[in-house]
Order: sequence, then C-alpha cells, then structure tokens
Amino acid sequence: MSEPHYEVLGPLGPREVGDVAEHERPSSLAGRRVAYLWDELFRGPEMFVVISEVARERHGDVGFVGWEEFGNFHASAAEERRVLEALPELLRAHRVDLVVAAVGA
Repeated sequence: MSEPHYEVLGPLGPREVGDVAEHERPSSLAGRRVAYLWDELFRGPEMFVVISEVARERHGDVGFVGWEEFGNFHASAAEERRVLEALPELLRAHRVDLVVAAVGA
C-alpha cells in the first residue's frame, strides 16, 4: 500500500518577486525628503534618530517623514496588503525622494 500524497499551500499563498530597475543614487541628501518605513520589530525609532542626526550633519537640509505616516508593513496579511497598496500614493503625497526601509530580525 502506498503512502498518501498531500499538496500543501501556505496560508498567505505564493509570493512573486520581480526585477526592480536600479536608479542612480543622489550624491547628496541636501534638499531631499527621506521616508522611514518600519516593520515594528527592532529599535526603529532609536535608529531613525541616529540616522537623521548623521544625515543632517553630513548633508544639512534633509527632511524626514516618520514611519507612523505609512503603517506597519509586517502585520497581518490584510494590514500588510493595505499598507503596501497605499504606499505609492503616500510617498507621492509626502513628496518623498528616498526611503529607509528598516526591517528588524
């Protein structure tokens, strides 16, 4: 008698990752607006303070948009989907030039 065969599907379904076009990095952050994205797992607010201070010391006029404006992109599947779907429009609305995505491990 043969063993039964079961097909398994993860609860979130398969993820698809495609290529992302590489963009030229700016030579300076001066006059730029930087958004912080955070998954609420590891010391993001502490790190954002340090990153902001160093960026301002090195580049002067740098603006920042806090992670609270965007939501937790590592939450329940429904919340993650909502945050990621809203992200492009929120980045445009806040006139964001660059993003620091902080992911705790």
